[in-house]
Amino acid sequence: MCRFTADYWLKTSAHVSLTCLGVRERDLSTSMNKFRKLTIVLPALVGVFVSAFVSQKFLEWYRRPAFNKDQTTTVNSVLPRSRLINLQTNDDEFDNVIKGKVLLVFLTVDCEACKTEVLNVAQALPSLSSNVTTYGVYIEPREEVRSFVEKHQINVPILLDTGGRMLGTLGFKFMPTKVLLENGTIKKMWYGSSPDKDALLRDVKEVHLN
Repeated sequence: MCRFTADYWLKTSAHVSLTCLGVRERDLSTSMNKFRKLTIVLPALVGVFVSAFVSQKFLEWYRRPAFNKDQTTTVNSVLPRSRLINLQTNDDEFDNVIKGKVLLVFLTVDCEACKTEVLNVAQALPSLSSNVTTYGVYIEPREEVRSFVEKHQINVPILLDTGGRMLGTLGFKFMPTKVLLENGTIKKMWYGSSPDKDALLRDVKEVHLN
């Protein structure tokens, strides 16, 4: 039979005394070693469980039934109507997006390839602006995107596809995703970050727009 007593001080680490009746010192040492291992393993297991739970919830959110899982977006299809909110003005820019030549670059704040691509877009913007209106499109909530844009000093017009509704409707699975439009019709779609701004410009210019 064992009796366990613990006394804690705020100024220093906890002092623990264990009195065991009929238990050898070696057994006491073994028990304490097991206790120490448990204090290391338990937090790690909790961390794994929490990470798995959060990942599952994100996947459930991304695959919401509101999206048509069987829908496949193709070149020459029309961009489906959805709210695209301007980060600065809070206006819905969808009607402007379907006018003229527009490049939409779908991004997320926690994607390293997206961070690279938005910098390419910012550098290419002066060359694109005369022919193609360009937007970065983030799927996270407004304040999270605003904080990210300010922190990284992103000088690109930003739209919000909050909750990824347009992204889900289009059926895109990869980030970043780039969509080149002409009067609301999809002329080109491609994925991943460009090696540099010149590569991005070539990808855009190879499409013959009217």
